[in-house]
Amino acid sequence: MKPATTLNRITASLFGWATFQTQWKVDFNSYALKTTAGVVFVDPTMPAPAVMNQLEALGEPLAIVLTNAHHDRDADAFRKHFDVQIYAHEKAHSDCDTKVDVQAVDGEKLPGGLKTIFLPGVTTSEMALFRKDAGGVLLIGDALLNTPGKGLQLLPGQYIEDKKQARASLQKLLEYNFKIVTFAHGDPIVKDGKKALTSFLKKPKR
Repeated sequence: MKPATTLNRITASLFGWATFQTQWKVDFNSYALKTTAGVVFVDPTMPAPAVMNQLEALGEPLAIVLTNAHHDRDADAFRKHFDVQIYAHEKAHSDCDTKVDVQAVDGEKLPGGLKTIFLPGVTTSEMALFRKDAGGVLLIGDALLNTPGKGLQLLPGQYIEDKKQARASLQKLLEYNFKIVTFAHGDPIVKDGKKALTSFLKKPKR
């Protein structure tokens, strides 16, 4: 793993950093959401010291949220460093290598005002996170990839549990109004995110 050396500002309150996974040759994206209550870290990886200093400067740490059981990454190190709890979907505990402190259910409001949206069919514990901020922000784990040069894609077949069910789950996201979409793998969409997702879901199934 090559630790992130840059903290990117996506909105006034949302920040992201990317750690390069040398074995799979892909970025593992992590996010920090700054709210009036404190800072929520999503799928965190341990960045370079300079970036960690920037994260510390964002404000009072509030919580760590995992979008699925396999995104525990450096969550335990963040838990120890910031002395906050780890939240994940209630089905995550059986597959997660890191102890989950708080098990969330579909539609629950988490610290920082993040609403959980359970996405069965992707992975057992997959959930997206939504917040009414900057026109609506949607944080997606593995439910969709934003592949450079290819755009939005589902996970490859060998990693996804049920492609038909996964697409049906993604339709639920269109019930929310959002402009910005972030991904665990791939660049965020910072404008017309809902339009991009709608267009993807209208394409013929593959």
